[in-house]
Amino acid sequence: MFGGRLRMTRGRVVIVVAVVVALLGSGLGAWWLATDHYGEQVSGPYGSYPGTAGTGAELGRFTGPVGLLDGLAIVGAGNRVRSGSGTRTVANAIAAVDLHTGSLYWSYRRSGHGVAAHTVTRSGTYVLWKDGLLVRLDSRTAQPSWHRQLDPQRSPRLAQTATGMLLVESARALVAVSPSDGTVRWQVHPATGCVFATRWAAPTARIVAIGTGSDGPGHCHDQVAGYRLSSGRVAWRHDVDGLADWLLPVDDDTVVDLDAAVWAADSGRRLRTLRHWRDGSAGGGLLFASDRHGVYATDPRTDRRLWGRPVPAGEDVTGLPTYLDRDHVCVVLRSTPAHGAARLRLSCYAPRNGEPAGGADVPVVAPAYLPAGDRATFRRSPTASITAASGGTIAVTETDAYLTGLGTAPPTVVLRQP
Repeated sequence: MFGGRLRMTRGRVVIVVAVVVALLGSGLGAWWLATDHYGEQVSGPYGSYPGTAGTGAELGRFTGPVGLLDGLAIVGAGNRVRSGSGTRTVANAIAAVDLHTGSLYWSYRRSGHGVAAHTVTRSGTYVLWKDGLLVRLDSRTAQPSWHRQLDPQRSPRLAQTATGMLLVESARALVAVSPSDGTVRWQVHPATGCVFATRWAAPTARIVAIGTGSDGPGHCHDQVAGYRLSSGRVAWRHDVDGLADWLLPVDDDTVVDLDAAVWAADSGRRLRTLRHWRDGSAGGGLLFASDRHGVYATDPRTDRRLWGRPVPAGEDVTGLPTYLDRDHVCVVLRSTPAHGAARLRLSCYAPRNGEPAGGADVPVVAPAYLPAGDRATFRRSPTASITAASGGTIAVTETDAYLTGLGTAPPTVVLRQP
């Protein structure tokens, strides 16, 4: 009897120990889940989700790159935004501004860390921190969906492909990340002594084409390579001669280089050389270009110029034409009177036939931090280009030679799309 009771007691001890371990484990798990291991701080959201932009012609003025989504302008450091406690400057963070009210909708930051890059897509807002932490945020709430630690990179860029894959592009690495859970699908690096030319990375449906060049002294062949988005394997590789051979995506299957040679994206085979296009932009399967006197569209499959639109006398084109959607390709026009400030105007056309598709005045916004004389110079000779568009809103970024030389963030104006 005593032995039986002893065995029962031992069994109970085992059970009690197991229960205690389970409780401790669940407690530690709850502590782990409840603890912020990345130093993240989310403020907001404040008010209801806007969904659409406001009704005014001008919706907001910002500093540096602006991401647009559903009536939100998502901006980075240096911007001053209104909130319930007054006006504050965004520092080491990104913030979403409600374009209906001009007030802060949410902000997201990490104490002691700086933002290296961010981009806004339909699947979420992606933030890459300078320590290499990549985070996807729910654009409605700024709550993180996942985290992925990558190697820190200098001057990285984030881009989404037509299939939704997120690319992290930098001089030293090209990384493909799944947008659903942050899994790194593949990563590639340039050869020793070489760097990627990330400004001209060209993602199509199945291939991302990117150039490599020399990193200072040493031997490195200038090349363009096509990497398969499914695996990161090299599909093709060509030696080239300088910047003119880097590629621009036209559609799912075609890229064009800045010497106007059309390539098959999947095979890297040259298809034809265009006579009616030089150095422009692409969208909707068409190529667009401009000079001081007009805007033009070319079909890259036939090398046929589809249309050309002269700009009115006294105006010239500043920046490249930008394809917004199947109904709009837009460009910024500038008129410069003999005395006084320049005037900027957004002019839009139907991509297929060049018929006028609306326009809007663009205010010239001289940065407040410039001395008075430099602000006056800026107002006389700004250049402007369309840098973002979504949901009936357009971001126009303005600069001039002096501001470009300073390397500071230029002003950006958000307008309703004509």
